Amino acid sequence: MNETEEDPGAVVKFTLMPPKFRLHRDVIFSLDDLFVLPLGLDVGILGIAAYFYTKLPKPDSSNVYSIFGPEAGSKESENHPERVIKCIAHRGAGLDAPENTMQAFKYCVAMECNFVEIDVRTSRDGQLVLLHDQGLERLAGTDIADVKVMDWDSIKNIDIGATHPNRQQYKDVTLCLLDDAIDYLLANKVKMIIDVKGEDKQVINGILRVFSSNPVLYENAVVTTFNPFILYQIRKKDPNIVGAISYRPYCFSSINYDAENGPTNPRFAGRLAMHALVRTLDLIHSTFWRWTARWCSVSAVLLHKDIVSPSEVHYWRSLGVRVAGWCVNRPVEKLYWRAVLRAPYLANTLCGEPEIEKKDLRHEEYSERPLEDRYLEPEKKLSSGQN
Repeated sequence: MNETEEDPGAVVKFTLMPPKFRLHRDVIFSLDDLFVLPLGLDVGILGIAAYFYTKLPKPDSSNVYSIFGPEAGSKESENHPERVIKCIAHRGAGLDAPENTMQAFKYCVAMECNFVEIDVRTSRDGQLVLLHDQGLERLAGTDIADVKVMDWDSIKNIDIGATHPNRQQYKDVTLCLLDDAIDYLLANKVKMIIDVKGEDKQVINGILRVFSSNPVLYENAVVTTFNPFILYQIRKKDPNIVGAISYRPYCFSSINYDAENGPTNPRFAGRLAMHALVRTLDLIHSTFWRWTARWCSVSAVLLHKDIVSPSEVHYWRSLGVRVAGWCVNRPVEKLYWRAVLRAPYLANTLCGEPEIEKKDLRHEEYSERPLEDRYLEPEKKLSSGQN
């Protein structure tokens, strides 16, 4: 900064000059001499740096193995096929028994299914309630649209098996709290996926509390959510929790999706501006969801069955991430996941599970192999060039 004085009474004038820096006694440079990165490149570099700086650490690999067992197709899975996870009961096999209830979990134990998926959200008083939907219209036929505005005491005795197809077998079925479900499932050596449906501080703090008070959960339970920022908040506070990301196309704009019909039942039907906004969010989500999964250092991804291909499974396996599909209910689909994709799946029903241990007494040697291998035997005898 230079100061010039014309006379004692004159106004002092200042001329601003770029600050100078000395790297060495013979080297002086100013900001004018600095190299300026092209527009956008500097932002990209900062973004990449921020990504790696904020990326969460992975949980203990022994906990991941304890939950998911050996990878299908590995040498260890061949030596210990009983440890390979094949079927995960979605909502406790919600087509066979009322979903997310103690009756459903007892059914899974009776059917020797040792892995279940459950949904959790909070009531107004902060209780962790097992419930997929916001309200109880579908399950109980009531007009309760959101349990978040209800206290636990006001909903705990409602019969949520009233509309279930097997309601004659399951009468007076009530909602279940997460703590009660965990006690029962752990006592029966059942692994679990806890799908966080709420997006409030209560449910985040509740999940953290449950794990801190039940340390055995770290090697028996996975926490998943469609919203990566919710999972990030949970795992940032407790990186030992094994995390997973759930994904399907058009999850912001549509309630349902399948390969045949595409997205159906728009969430904001009749509101064109809002529908256009959430479709934009769908596009952004489809572009960046893999990036956010790696950012959260997930140990598994739970994908809609209609978007999973062998290349998708290979991509995640190359990163050391497990893949599971939902919801795989038809016997032929279950066979495909076991034999071709060699990955576990979430199923709403335990009916139609391949009986891989069953032997054919007429062909003892042939039937020693898993059922899926026997079904694929004709294909294995053909080369790729045959018609």
